[in-house]
Amino acid sequence: MGEFFMEKANANVEFLNLIYQNAQMGLIGIDAVIDKVENEEVAKLIKEQRVEYDRLCNMAKTLLMEKFHTTEEGISALKKLSSKIMSEMMTINKSDKNIVKLMIEGNEKGVIAIREKLNAYQEQDEDIVDLAQKLLATEEHNMKEFEPYL
Repeated sequence: MGEFFMEKANANVEFLNLIYQNAQMGLIGIDAVIDKVENEEVAKLIKEQRVEYDRLCNMAKTLLMEKFHTTEEGISALKKLSSKIMSEMMTINKSDKNIVKLMIEGNEKGVIAIREKLNAYQEQDEDIVDLAQKLLATEEHNMKEFEPYL
């Protein structure tokens, strides 16, 4: 009985960490490009999205602490550095269109990761599913917001 509970708790913690890390990657990507955006409307969208990713990170951290008495597992320093370098390389020409493409690609990766995890998720903790669906809706909404700027 105890082993089953631990396995279930571990699956929930793993999913919450995926949600946290996905939103954290959004923050890292935004922070890497925000100063390069020239179009005020695109900059405003990106700043609004940053607020939402920050909110989702905090929600995941709160659930991890309240439900499982643990802290979030952040993205590794190597993955952070690699993400920043990739963003820098892809925005060298500072084209807003390239930045928009980069943001959409990041959203697409997030959608795939969250959908895949949701489809495989057996525990069905309502709070976790709700948060995952909020992140998924955010990622999909972000892509639609950027489409006019391609």
